[in-house]
Amino acid sequence: MMNFIEVIIPLPIKSTFTYTVNESEFNFLEPGFRVMVPFGKSKFITGVVLNKHNQVPISYEPKEIEFIIDDEPCITSNQLIFFKWISEYYMTSIGQVIKIALPKLLLLKSESEILLLKNDISEFNISNDSMLLFNLLMVSKKLTYKDLILKFEKSKLNKVLNELLTYSIITLKEEVYDYFKPKLINSISINESIDLESLKNKLIGKRSQLIVAKDLILNKNKLKFTYNELIKKYGVSRETINNLIKAKILIKSSQIINRTQFEIEELVKPKKLSDHQNNALLEIESSFIDKNVSLLHGVTSSGKTEIYVNLIEKELSKNNQVLYLVPEIALTTQLIVRLKKYFGEKLLVYHSKYSLDQRTEIWKIVLKNPGKIILGARSSIFLPYNQLSLVIVDEEHENAFKQFNPAPRYNARDCAIYLGMIYNAKTLLGSATPSIESYYNAISNKYGLIKLNKRYKGIELPEIFLKDLKESTVKSKMIGSFSENLLVNIKSTLENKKQVIIFQNRRGYSPYQECESCGYVFECKNCDVALTYHRVSDELKCHHCGYCVSNENKCNKCSSNSLVKKGLGTQKIVEELREYFPDYRVERMDQDSTKNKNSFFKLINDFEENKFQILVGTQMLSKGLDFKNVELVGVINADNLIYFPDFRSQEKCFQLIQQVAGRSGRDKSQGKVIVQTFNPKHSIMMKIKKNDYLGMFNEQLKERHMFDYPPYTRIIKVILKNKNKETLKAGAVWFFRSLKTRFENKVYGPEFPLIPRIQNRYINVIQIKIPINENLLKSKKIILKIVSSFESISKFRSIQISIDVDPYN
Repeated sequence: MMNFIEVIIPLPIKSTFTYTVNESEFNFLEPGFRVMVPFGKSKFITGVVLNKHNQVPISYEPKEIEFIIDDEPCITSNQLIFFKWISEYYMTSIGQVIKIALPKLLLLKSESEILLLKNDISEFNISNDSMLLFNLLMVSKKLTYKDLILKFEKSKLNKVLNELLTYSIITLKEEVYDYFKPKLINSISINESIDLESLKNKLIGKRSQLIVAKDLILNKNKLKFTYNELIKKYGVSRETINNLIKAKILIKSSQIINRTQFEIEELVKPKKLSDHQNNALLEIESSFIDKNVSLLHGVTSSGKTEIYVNLIEKELSKNNQVLYLVPEIALTTQLIVRLKKYFGEKLLVYHSKYSLDQRTEIWKIVLKNPGKIILGARSSIFLPYNQLSLVIVDEEHENAFKQFNPAPRYNARDCAIYLGMIYNAKTLLGSATPSIESYYNAISNKYGLIKLNKRYKGIELPEIFLKDLKESTVKSKMIGSFSENLLVNIKSTLENKKQVIIFQNRRGYSPYQECESCGYVFECKNCDVALTYHRVSDELKCHHCGYCVSNENKCNKCSSNSLVKKGLGTQKIVEELREYFPDYRVERMDQDSTKNKNSFFKLINDFEENKFQILVGTQMLSKGLDFKNVELVGVINADNLIYFPDFRSQEKCFQLIQQVAGRSGRDKSQGKVIVQTFNPKHSIMMKIKKNDYLGMFNEQLKERHMFDYPPYTRIIKVILKNKNKETLKAGAVWFFRSLKTRFENKVYGPEFPLIPRIQNRYINVIQIKIPINENLLKSKKIILKIVSSFESISKFRSIQISIDVDPYN
């Protein structure tokens, strides 16, 4: 009887693959092990064992695996269930899910080049096989996995690579921007075999070295030092210390430490909850008795985080794991500071701004260590939890929980709910402005509902004023992008030693540049969209494909110099504010200004410490940040949020402005919000002014019922792309007609989206609305069958097709 394993290949391939294993490998392997397998003619790739069986494949002859990578499963059985659900629900291959879910350093490929990082390894005690590889690299400088498989026994290869990676002697070219290397701390101590007499003989004429070594021999209160400690203590150079090490008078040793550790001060007890917070906490715990999911609807600055902390503390006391999910990396910055005071080394942080090394380490820690709280953005749902008992989704309404590209196009909030179900854990959704779907589920008794309507310390919600831009323009009371009223309020706020936040949901300087002579607009050569002008770099950039050209101040069509920059971005707002308030420091927070790993932390920390007074930003500002000294929030133009071709535009407008408004008046006094708009009497603006969430909810729910939108339907979007416009249109019409025969009047399209061409590919979109009471799985099977037929037609094979389930969630 032959033994086989079914292996998931981390590539966007629909099927899994069967490989042969010998009897001992068959008995040893379990689902979740990583194995190196041949794939294609000359390629080796990491695969994940899905199951093992004895059924011979019919359509092909299975190959043997190369070797087993792990000593124990790297992926848990619950993870495999979760990954399979994501694959099925979001209509993508499980291989693509694995590719996105696992840190890249866990997915080795034979094309990856192994590079030498160190030429001197005398301080490391490594095996003979590792020394052999080191010597080969000293000659070749780089080798591929394919080269190594020819030179080493399969069983030894992974041990050799792991050993050299551990000491940062080698690295992988595939991860050229972020190599895997453990964090090392160097400590220096005196060689105890050295006495004073021999020391004096060795260091004749070397006064600085003698002072250091003599003092260390005579005073042994502290045995180990860092470089900086010795330099500071004795006032010597680093070279002096290195010379003592070379002379073997001092000994340098390296110790691997966990890079996820924080500098922990003495832990503090969570704050005492107010009566309102305590009642909410009791209601949450009561709702968890018969509901797996509950929604905490608490106004901004009501103290939801402290309620979360109390729930987390109880779970950690039982040695359980907690996932604390936030929509933006920026939000983790402040939370890290707060949570580490309460939980110390039990806190782990996981998101895409962390290096591959850090993410790989955290993966391994979560796999083996219960009693941890994991704070992370959407990718943290993929971690290998072993004792998960509570999932918290903060700011659950946020669109940032949705992954758009690449597939799987999942929503981390919805996935977190399913993840909790797999582990029999409770899930708490929290928001001051819940999504329509979540609130609908709560009032329908599917979720528990807990309300927290009072701010912490009894501070009033900020007062919101709507400033009519039409009136200000007619009365000549506009100064640049600001109404006179907003500038007066900014001035008085700054004079009172308070801080200001200005919200403009568009980055760059100007959305487009136009020639006044001929009307020419500078457009991207790859996309049907205007190039955005960036003043800082003096460039025109496309925010969709990255295309960039320098600004030559001359029209490409008529060569005129009469160019004008239209529209308004964060860079222009900053420039205006610096002109109006030259004595105050103005900074901005948007995607351009926060590209580096620590840029979020520095910007937020500086604002908290009042190092600058005005913060200008995009929707990043609305994501639950807590600034004690902010008294005024200004919204430059709210109309851009309302008039957007999306059925959620009014909901999103309400949420964004309410959330950014909630950044003001969070400490001692009531804050103030000034919203500039040309439509102050618009129904959504009136509800924003009154903080009327229920009014917005009921109005939107009525409209969605009328026009068959969620939560009354599920939407599946089919996106077709091709470089040839006519081929695309023909394919889209064929696909639409095929869907129409099965779904009748529930199919909409095909149509070009708002931006019809991106990265030289034209786009057509078809949408299917599936009533909530119809079988979603059956509908998906029909769509996938049509996709399969479409891909078999030769003239349509060049058309790229992708599916987005719940595209607007």
